[in-house]
Amino acid sequence: MTAQVTLCPRRAAGRRVAGFLLLVCLGACGGGTGDPSRPEGPLPVNTVVAPGTWVVLGSSSAVGVGATPGQGWVARLARTQSVHAVQVQNLARGGSTTYAALPAATTPPLDRPAPDPGRGLDSALALQPSLLILSFPSNDTAAGYAAGETVGNLLTVRQAAAAAGVPTLVLGTQPRNDLAPSQREVLAAIDGALSGELGPCFVPLQPTLAGPTGGIHPDYAAGDGIHLNDAGHALIAHQVQAALDGGLCVRPPGG
Repeated sequence: MTAQVTLCPRRAAGRRVAGFLLLVCLGACGGGTGDPSRPEGPLPVNTVVAPGTWVVLGSSSAVGVGATPGQGWVARLARTQSVHAVQVQNLARGGSTTYAALPAATTPPLDRPAPDPGRGLDSALALQPSLLILSFPSNDTAAGYAAGETVGNLLTVRQAAAAAGVPTLVLGTQPRNDLAPSQREVLAAIDGALSGELGPCFVPLQPTLAGPTGGIHPDYAAGDGIHLNDAGHALIAHQVQAALDGGLCVRPPGG
């Protein structure tokens, strides 16, 4: 039985409720910013992410765990884009869930972690980025969070970034070997919902990283059942670069 995504948070309250309901009504690729001084509607298609700062929010995959030093996908992306005067700031922290990335003013449900003030959206926007990249592959699901929570949090972050004029690229989930079949269905539901909401601003990773049983393909496994090796990180970097080069979400400098 396939997991279903219900876009409503568990026992959410306060600003979390208001912001999330606004997202559901408006959709992730468009809709209002909640700021009357800004025009309604999505950021322009094919926005050029000018030379400057790109910020990555995420967990251990974005940190580069599993790869040899300098071979993580964020480090690879940074090297590729450095010729265009892009500086990639990596605010990812191992073990983070999507709740960490939410705006600092968000009030989470009582049994969920608070936003991480040093590694979340507020810190990212303080760097005045021209592009935000989100990568939260599986910690939410491993912690037992529903697909709708993960999707809702990512869309909330993306909408808040859009309100600040910053486009967002969202990476999909990644396989891991310690999940039950029902949890792998949750990962698939997350990817399906995000793909439908974000279109070309969503970067799918499962098809290239997963083995035939749904876990990490042996060619890309770091050995701990959770993280990827150098080859796996190289694939992620390739997928991100392909999404950028495609120009359907944003266009990199020189693209």
